[in-house]
Amino acid sequence: MTDVELRVEALSLSGVSAIPPEYVRPEEERADLGDALELARAASDDDATARIPVVDISAFDNDGDGRHACVEAVRAAAEEWGVMHIAGHGLPGDVLGRLRAAGEAFFALPIAEKEAYANDPAAGRLQGYGSKLAANASGKREWEDYLFHLVHPDHLTDHSLWPANPPEYVPVSRDFGGRVRTLASKLLAILSLGLGLPEETLERRLRGHELAGVDDDLLLQLKINYYPRCPRPDLAVGVEAHTDVSALSFILHNGVPGLQVHHAGSWVTARPEPGTIVVHVGDALEILTNGRYTSVLHRGLVSRDAVRLSWVVFCEPPPESVLLQPVPELLADGAGKPLFAPRTFKQHVQRKVFKKLKDQQDNNAAAASNGMITK
Repeated sequence: MTDVELRVEALSLSGVSAIPPEYVRPEEERADLGDALELARAASDDDATARIPVVDISAFDNDGDGRHACVEAVRAAAEEWGVMHIAGHGLPGDVLGRLRAAGEAFFALPIAEKEAYANDPAAGRLQGYGSKLAANASGKREWEDYLFHLVHPDHLTDHSLWPANPPEYVPVSRDFGGRVRTLASKLLAILSLGLGLPEETLERRLRGHELAGVDDDLLLQLKINYYPRCPRPDLAVGVEAHTDVSALSFILHNGVPGLQVHHAGSWVTARPEPGTIVVHVGDALEILTNGRYTSVLHRGLVSRDAVRLSWVVFCEPPPESVLLQPVPELLADGAGKPLFAPRTFKQHVQRKVFKKLKDQQDNNAAAASNGMITK
């Protein structure tokens, strides 16, 4: 099978009316799957449906009650939901428009041309153009292609892995990465204050400032997800349910819905909130805050009638120089015991990957004992 045949886009463009079995989700997942557009319309029409919080952080730049209210709103969203729509984020609309246009232009290229940037996860080359292969407990594939690469700090990026076509992709993405880095510092300051800590606390912990000789910058990884039209959105997902390993994740999209987050025992569809971006709390921040802030479980749905693109920036600590563990101040004076063992970010990622592989092996063994064959 060629690389082009492996791409979900090629499968979608082939006009199939059914999807291959490797994309069909386990039966226990299908009860609440559906077309992303239809579920978003239903959520918008139902005022009783839970709604992801919308928080305007522009008031944080001012003194007084507005600043305090901003901190409290972000704290509440991070503790109760682990996700929020952020307004007043300071990312200019024209910058976001150029970013979207560049990403859409890349994915509009013929698949064979995109293959010039193909990654090879099996060989350890994660950056580049790819499709998600089965590396999960269910052994199922996801209905998406993607482009993934480091976007900040610029001196560590390898621009040879970035698309040369469209020509504006590199400057637009570089500019966007720098702006999101600034926004990450602002949010980490707000989240620190929400814990009753000095505003520099969380960023210093993520960068290793408390360690002698360590002053590494945060790493920002950009992933553009491309979800082609799917003839059976009731059977497939664009991205399966997971939490992000990052400290924070920043998400924008092309206007097509699809994001769902798990809250209070149910899946909640993200509604369109013009002028906002979505921010997730990830595992690294949950560890630092000893579970005060929640790493949100989320997934991406697909549609039979619309192509969805989303741009996700994962804000991560350095892989090996920083030890992730609960901030000592949150455990002081008998406030609680640590819920997480110390680990580097690299160790955390490896543990998570190992657990997925172990779960898949256990599921395969169970299926084999029942006379079933899984691949």
